[in-house]
Amino acid sequence: MEKLIILRMFFCFPLFGLLLPDAGILLSKNQGHIPLIHVAIEISLIFCILICTAVITYGKKRNQAHANETNEASFS
Repeated sequence: MEKLIILRMFFCFPLFGLLLPDAGILLSKNQGHIPLIHVAIEISLIFCILICTAVITYGKKRNQAHANETNEASFS
């Protein structure tokens, strides 16, 4: 679980590195075009971050459900 959190964090670094210049291009008066490779990399990084987030959330819910079952059994 901890490794997934670290992996998700390292996926965010290149994403921000690409989003900042692309946002600058969009916000500047000198309208340029965003390279297609940037868009593809940004989409794939967002997809990887979403997968990591889903796995982390699923793991936490599963661990919490298991802990609740253990607590209920100990009170019976």
